Amino acid sequence: MRKIVIARDDAGQRLDRFLRKILKGETLSRIFKLIRTGDVRVNGKKSKEGVRLAAGDEVEIRLPDAAIAAREPSTPEVRARASRNSGVRLEVLFRDDHVLAIDKPPYLLVQQGESPDEPTLDAIVAEQFGRGDSLTFVPSLAHRLDRGTSGIVLLGLSAQGLRGLTEAFRRRKVDKRYLALVAGRPEKDEFVVELPLRRERLEKGRGAKVNVSYAPDALSAKTEFKVIERDARRGLALIEARPLTGRTHQIRVHLRAAQFPIVGDPTYGIPAMNREWRTRPGIARQFLHAWRVELEHPVEKGRTLVVESRLPEDLAETLRWAGLADPTAKGR
Repeated sequence: MRKIVIARDDAGQRLDRFLRKILKGETLSRIFKLIRTGDVRVNGKKSKEGVRLAAGDEVEIRLPDAAIAAREPSTPEVRARASRNSGVRLEVLFRDDHVLAIDKPPYLLVQQGESPDEPTLDAIVAEQFGRGDSLTFVPSLAHRLDRGTSGIVLLGLSAQGLRGLTEAFRRRKVDKRYLALVAGRPEKDEFVVELPLRRERLEKGRGAKVNVSYAPDALSAKTEFKVIERDARRGLALIEARPLTGRTHQIRVHLRAAQFPIVGDPTYGIPAMNREWRTRPGIARQFLHAWRVELEHPVEKGRTLVVESRLPEDLAETLRWAGLADPTAKGR
């Protein structure tokens, strides 16, 4: 028999759904039977499967402890994953009880994709920041960045924080700013691209590819752009991008459509120029960095949260090569 005190981040769940998460391998019908027969009790009393658990409630499970897998078992696979993730240290830009802002390095996947053996940001966060006292909640991503894009990623450290962040992104209440170095000479200092986008269905392992499309299943997309500085000698421009929607590859595709492809972009850039830039200044990925995020704190209403990230060295070196100032280089 085991008694579990419901933690803050386990609260609000239905009893049956909570039990499905902690009783690994049990069927829903078996869980319903345990509740009906009184082998599961809440605060010492028989309960209904749909009751909502509150913080501090005591759930009593009248099964042998060996049958209660409240946490992931220590299998060789679990230990191997923990070992892969433990070698990657993440820079924390902001942290409180509800929100975590990580400075994602380039090439790190935010979550598991086609290569299950690779470290991923969400798994690293789970290993390094843990669950706290929760049995069912793990720190989780509120949004994503492409593998080759660096910069700010927000995660919920509590269930309440994650719900608030997810809702803010859904309602487009998060002001995200990216820096992109592009090939071309924008005539206007500010411009807007509003073109619908459609994700192609590619073969397994080839990654995502997005195109401007007016097909019925295309999604509306809008991005505001502001030119920060131009390199007239090389025909480059440093641009701040503000996506007003959150579509896959939105900034990269919109800039290509505007005839200003991002320097180094392997999917939407210019292959011949990318090969030259890989040699000098030595950039091997798209010059795209999520440098600033502003939003209302998802739990502490009325509090504005602003997070900024400096350019990583490969992008900063590219700007030096182009003779352009680094707008994030405070104290660098």
